[in-house]
Amino acid sequence: MNPDNPVFEIFTQVWEEKRRLPKVSDYRRIYRKEKSVSPEQVIQTHGTWSRVLEVFFQAYFTIHGYPTIPDYPFGALVSRAKVVRDRRGRWYLRFVSDDTTQIEILRSFMRRSSVTLVSRGKPSLYLRCYDVDLMCALEHACESQSVFRPTADFVRGYIDTHSHFRIDPAGRYRLTLTGPLVPECHDFLVALGARNTRVTKIKESYRMNLQAGSLRRIREALYPPGCVCNPEIRQKMFSV
Repeated sequence: MNPDNPVFEIFTQVWEEKRRLPKVSDYRRIYRKEKSVSPEQVIQTHGTWSRVLEVFFQAYFTIHGYPTIPDYPFGALVSRAKVVRDRRGRWYLRFVSDDTTQIEILRSFMRRSSVTLVSRGKPSLYLRCYDVDLMCALEHACESQSVFRPTADFVRGYIDTHSHFRIDPAGRYRLTLTGPLVPECHDFLVALGARNTRVTKIKESYRMNLQAGSLRRIREALYPPGCVCNPEIRQKMFSV
């Protein structure tokens, strides 16, 4: 979509005024005043209204620069959240968890969101984020060459949503970290002071264990006072 095109100008006007997904009715309201390209013609050119929005935001953020997603929510959402788009132009970022605390932490980074309780076997909370800036920032960051960010905020966010605590049959307390970025997290945590434990590949993912001794070595640097984190996980970190 060419920035000099009147269609682009209409979408830009709606987006910068409302800061939400432009609707067909938004476009039609301005189109009628300016006698530009009709929404029906725009949809016919691109196939669906959702595709029209995709093309516009790609052009808009290419010109103005993509928003930056902070390290903590990026670490928490990467590989756990999915951006959903339907043909009618409804977009949202979906994150599923049974952790109410974690859901609320992530919502604090979102301009618009909602939470629904879904009972399919084990009850889960479906977080839907309608924040276009955050959705586009997340997708753009995930398309970069280096998704992993070597910062405590990023790794803390990743741990908060990609790990679980357990006591093994021998009575040893440990944190198990899973997901596609475990090898990078492993190197970061070892540099921070954790023991150099094994990383296991499982299909397209990885897993590693942090024993209590390693947790005691890294917890001060990884979960300092006042940091953004899941307080329940931080409490467990400092209880070993």
